[in-house]
Amino acid sequence: MDIVHLLAFLGVGILAGLIGGLLGLSGGVVTVPALVFLFPVMGIPQSQVTHMAIGTSLAAMVLNGIVSTWSHHRREGVLWPLFLSLLPWIIIGSLFGGIVANFISDVVLENLFGFFIVFLGIYLLLPQKKKRELREFNKHSIFWCGTGVGSVASVLGIGGGVFTVPLLIHFNYPEKKAIGTSAAISLVITTVTALTYLYFGMKTVKTPESLGYIYLPAFVFIGLGAMFLAPVGAKWAHAIDGLLLRRIFAAVLIIIGIVMI
Repeated sequence: MDIVHLLAFLGVGILAGLIGGLLGLSGGVVTVPALVFLFPVMGIPQSQVTHMAIGTSLAAMVLNGIVSTWSHHRREGVLWPLFLSLLPWIIIGSLFGGIVANFISDVVLENLFGFFIVFLGIYLLLPQKKKRELREFNKHSIFWCGTGVGSVASVLGIGGGVFTVPLLIHFNYPEKKAIGTSAAISLVITTVTALTYLYFGMKTVKTPESLGYIYLPAFVFIGLGAMFLAPVGAKWAHAIDGLLLRRIFAAVLIIIGIVMI
């Protein structure tokens, strides 16, 4: 293993940890595009690159998610009752998406995802209504939001924050609470989906230093970098003005969406 590649993995992890803690993302929005670029250079077969990038990213972001969720919890930034009501449907959606991901064209998914999150970013940049009464989730919205976010996020390997944060803001939850709760939801999605990628990859992947669709050196170094920097991002999230945080999140979505397209 080239030391340059290990340092690259560490750098990706540091950036992913900061973004994960700051914006409530799993970090997959950083790690997946980075690994899609790095893996072919390292000689990994092109036919396995995207699935291995997603699987490795998910596994590494489990560590990031644990630290990020704990950091937001310490600052009372996680809406645990809402999280627990969504949890069963998030798990079901994540399992479903992890299975379906093995049978859907990567190119189609990447382009749909790119256009969708560009739209979300633009939506968040639009002037918001002054009226800020909290809109409660009912049993139907809990079901559709939980299964929808879980399945789509797991297919794309991005944890769910790109969907959960705008969704909670749409329901008029405060930005910082939305980001903290999203971190907890992303932790569940990354854990469940990483296990499905591990299972399916064990049958097909024969790449050295890999375990299923998880490339172990990248998993270790990205995970460590993200784990140590996630608390810094979470601290920044609670120190920054909510409106500025919304604009940062929107800008990140638009940039990543354009890159994916």
